[in-house]
Amino acid sequence: MVGGVDEVGRGPLAGPIYVGLVVIIASTPTAPRGVRDSKLTKPAERTELAQLVKDWAWSTTASVDAQFIDRFGLTQALRECVNIAYGRAHREGMAPSVIILDGTHNFCDPDLPLSVVTRKNADQSASSVAAASIIAKVERDEFMRQQSIDFPDYGWERNSGYGTREHRNAIKRFGITKLHRSSFCH
Repeated sequence: MVGGVDEVGRGPLAGPIYVGLVVIIASTPTAPRGVRDSKLTKPAERTELAQLVKDWAWSTTASVDAQFIDRFGLTQALRECVNIAYGRAHREGMAPSVIILDGTHNFCDPDLPLSVVTRKNADQSASSVAAASIIAKVERDEFMRQQSIDFPDYGWERNSGYGTREHRNAIKRFGITKLHRSSFCH
């Protein structure tokens, strides 16, 4: 079993970081048409593709909140997300023996019983990584949309917590919330 892993939400000022894990086996058919890096797809298309991915292969997402990121940093936050996702896969008999990570930095826990392959632009060349990117992006964006109901001044339904001008101006005017990464906002 091979797992594709991608993260979403490394750079925002607010909200959790998410990791997607998609596990494929030898008998898994070709990825659904249109599965590619989430940054190359439109929001409506991503939502549709996320459901196709869930029907196509075993998948999960995991996240940690802004307080975890502030306390432990991004690398540890990513490691914790992979640990959570891998734990779910293990409990369901879908633990991969190899993980392909998008990028050049291996943030996986060295104690996990698997091999890690880092690959630059893996979200564009490995369907499992592209699929992981899509499910993580869809879930994180939906989380931020839901949070924008309680915190309407920050535009999270549009900016997903990233540091847009609108979001930075709202921080200056209203301050930071419990969802903000305080270490990113100063």
